[in-house]
Order: sequence, then structure tokens, then C-alpha cells
Amino acid sequence: MSNQIELIEKLYAKIKTYKIPEEPKDGVEQVKIEITPLSLDDMSLMNMKEDAPLQELTQNTKMMYSKSLGITEEEAGKISVEYMQDILKAIMDANNFADEDIKKTGIKDFIQKKQEQIKTKREKENAESDRKA
Repeated sequence: MSNQIELIEKLYAKIKTYKIPEEPKDGVEQVKIEITPLSLDDMSLMNMKEDAPLQELTQNTKMMYSKSLGITEEEAGKISVEYMQDILKAIMDANNFADEDIKKTGIKDFIQKKQEQIKTKREKENAESDRKA
């Protein structure tokens, strides 16, 4: 029986290492992170509706990042939106998810909207500071 368990353990999902940001950027240190594939118990995170409320999207995104990175949800909530897209790509790869799998959850759109909001806010702040100068 223990031989069977040892054989099955070889079939477990393997932790993979990724560099974030995915592509080197001037002035930004690339770090190596380990992504743990989601377990069957965690697959419910993928069952969100595309029109899910923002609060639900935020919570499921934090849970997915938390479980995949082996950190708390509070720590996952502190990750800069700037790096979320690269981390999401790593999570998709580690779990062999297709774009369609993630698209159904609304997480990818949520991240893109957040990045656009931040970009718009920065552009507005830069424009205001240019006027004052």
C-alpha cells in the first residue's frame, strides 16, 4: 500500500519558479517566486461569474494569489497591481490554465481595469503637477 502512495505522490502538481516582472525593466529588480498549483479544493476560485461584484473579485483574486504564492490573504492584498498581470501569467502556467479558464473568472479584466485606473490617476497627477510648475 505504501508503494501505491509513493507512486501517486509522483503525480502531485509540482511547484514552479518564475521571474517577476517577467521581462527585465530598468530600475526594477526581478525576483524569483514559487507558484504552487491550486488543489482540487481550490478550484472553486475559478467558478466566478463574469459580472461578479467587485468585492467578490477582489476576495477571490487575493485567495488565488495567497494559495498560489504560499502567503496570507493580507500579504497577497499588498502586492502591487503593477506585478499582478505577470503573477497571474505564472499562476496560469503552473496550473495549465488557458486564457478561457481565467477569462470566465473576471480576474484578468479586474487586474487590467485596476492598472488602467492607476495609469489614469498618475497621468492626471502628472498633468496637475506640470500646471503648477
